[in-house]
Amino acid sequence: MKNWEAWIIRVGFGLVSASGIVYGAMKYFLSGSNPDSRLGHPWQPAVLAVHVLAAPVAVFAMGLLLRSHTLPRLKSGEPEGRKTGLSLTAAGMPLVFSGYLLQVFTGEALRKGTGWIHAALGLIFAIAFLMHIPGRPSE
Repeated sequence: MKNWEAWIIRVGFGLVSASGIVYGAMKYFLSGSNPDSRLGHPWQPAVLAVHVLAAPVAVFAMGLLLRSHTLPRLKSGEPEGRKTGLSLTAAGMPLVFSGYLLQVFTGEALRKGTGWIHAALGLIFAIAFLMHIPGRPSE
């Protein structure tokens, strides 16, 4: 993997993971000071915007990763990082799909269920990413 690819992957995955975790904490675990508002924190819309804008970079990074890292490692049978790598791949595809669905679903129950699925997959993805990342990319 080239250095620029590793940089895009780390920035894309890092931004989308961090913003998703912060947004989830604000949405599900904080209660705002205004009883008439559904916001858990005043910065919640800005954090969601960062998350939505970082997501295409992360999706692009997934494509780079699949082409230059995942498929060659699977073909070679290399065991190092296999569990966390497969966790990233298995969680990544439905994570992207559920993220897009959240933006188009209009029914409250469907949005809520998809949101919880997206949050759970995102947490699995973020943990697997942190466990899988090597110390230094090679060219």
